[in-house]
Amino acid sequence: MFVLAMFLAGCVSMSHQVPPAEDVLRAGPLARILVFVGNVPLGGAGTSAVGTSINIGGTVYFGAQGRDMNNKPIAINPTWTASKPEVVEISPRVGSMVAVKGLREGSTEIVVEALGVKHTIEYISVK
Repeated sequence: MFVLAMFLAGCVSMSHQVPPAEDVLRAGPLARILVFVGNVPLGGAGTSAVGTSINIGGTVYFGAQGRDMNNKPIAINPTWTASKPEVVEISPRVGSMVAVKGLREGSTEIVVEALGVKHTIEYISVK
């Protein structure tokens, strides 16, 4: 009984040294945006959207997620803007997951923006 009481007393005295679980799990402010092809679970990794090729009339799906300065994942709801909207159609324009449809032959960049942080997906080509 004495040993158990000492163990519990030690746990209580240590509790002020260990940060609460919610502080460990909380992500800091958004530092960067990652964009993957397909639906990648939050915190996961996948194929980068850079250099994606789409057939005319074809559709590819992109998913975006954020990271803080310590690489902790952050769910985001970004806006998506094509540099040449005549080449691709993005639907919806806001959201963590979008469909990008090839409209005509050409290339474009897509800017993904959330909370003041931007990420440019380069070399999107439609053939």
